[in-house]
Amino acid sequence: MARDYQRKSATRSNKSKAKGASSVPVFFAGVVIGALCMNFLPMIFDGKIPDAKAMIKAANDADLPNPTFSFHDMLKDSEIVIPDSKQQKGNVVVKKNFSYLLQVGSFRNKPDAEGLRVQLLLLNLTATVETFGAGTGDVWHRVLVGPFANTSKTAAARAKLSQNDIDSLMVKRKL
Repeated sequence: MARDYQRKSATRSNKSKAKGASSVPVFFAGVVIGALCMNFLPMIFDGKIPDAKAMIKAANDADLPNPTFSFHDMLKDSEIVIPDSKQQKGNVVVKKNFSYLLQVGSFRNKPDAEGLRVQLLLLNLTATVETFGAGTGDVWHRVLVGPFANTSKTAAARAKLSQNDIDSLMVKRKL
């Protein structure tokens, strides 16, 4: 039995398409109307719109007062005294030293982790591989970028990683 294996189109055939109206007359009508507007609008507005030179001259002739600011002088000379009782009432925030790292991968195979580390070194980022054992006895190799002293440097490194389509996770560690 012979079969026709010709690919059938998923779209409608050309026979079923209705012939649409052409947009050529509309285009030419728009061109003609635009040309007429360009010719006759300057004649209509002639003398009614002020000159650019006249506007500049009027702005220069206007007598505007010069503003004077004195707050910066007042702030230099003033001193704000905070009583000791109010300083002790507030919560004291102790800044702890932290370092920020970006984890960009975690692999079971050390060669995969080393390959990513080399790729990060080519991007001029400091990368290290940290090996650790999971509770189930598996050994994982983390690829870390950093350490960074503050979040702004971390954000810059994260932006460079995202430009190269590398996802990252920020890790905050105590020093």
